[in-house]
Amino acid sequence: MKNFQHNIQLLPFVPEPKYAVFTDFDETYLAHQNTDCQKNDLHELEEYLLNETSEQQIFFGWVTGSSLTSVFDKINKCGLRLLPHFIASSLGTELIYFNQKQSGKKDKVWENYLMKTGFSDTLVHNLIDILKLDNINLIPQPQIEDSSFLKSYYYHQQNHLIDAQVLSKIKNLVSKAGIAVNISQCNPLSGDPNNCYDVDFIPDGTGKKQIVDFILNQTNVSYQNSIAFGESGNDIEMLQTVKHGYLVGNATREAKKLHPQIEENEYAQGILSVLKKLIK
Repeated sequence: MKNFQHNIQLLPFVPEPKYAVFTDFDETYLAHQNTDCQKNDLHELEEYLLNETSEQQIFFGWVTGSSLTSVFDKINKCGLRLLPHFIASSLGTELIYFNQKQSGKKDKVWENYLMKTGFSDTLVHNLIDILKLDNINLIPQPQIEDSSFLKSYYYHQQNHLIDAQVLSKIKNLVSKAGIAVNISQCNPLSGDPNNCYDVDFIPDGTGKKQIVDFILNQTNVSYQNSIAFGESGNDIEMLQTVKHGYLVGNATREAKKLHPQIEENEYAQGILSVLKKLIK
């Protein structure tokens, strides 16, 4: 695991959380433009979390498609001052806790579940070869070095009819193979190419929705007190899993077509605005 900056703060340990808050990381919690205004908004959100976590019994974390190494690189580059209670990285296929009692500790229950799913590089490569026989060519994304359970590819869009047929074939093939796939429109602001889909192969029973369900079950937080934030198509299932699921104001057009609950403020300002309304 890559070391984070020495002055990063950890949230207080919350033994019996009342609220669980899940947020996507890239372009939801962290704005990649990282303007002075956005930095100020993020620091205001960090201060809120530091001040309110213990009193309001908030369990807070990031659920992201990025790898843990990538997340720490962005923490250092953008000057973040605070780590959440947990990071569910690589589309929720890695779950690690950070607080004043356990820093960098993996969730063993979740890890043991992943090991039993039968997911493997060989299985994914075989599926890619089968798709090639049907003239469906997926382009490998840079390998996420610290995840054994996420294999990511790009599909370059052609037209609506062809794309719908291709994505349907991918989903059907993956379902028969006994694993899962997450497909969503790429967001160039996060470093993805234009006019592409992310095609992420993961173990069956995993993903952003499933990690939210798992954490709610582990913490015994009620559904009524579950809150989530996102900005793209791959966040929609997570937002629909909780009672209070919000797109931040800078969400993609695709996401806004799929989910009605939209906060008008962007990025960290949007997250803070909702938390102040819901947690009193």
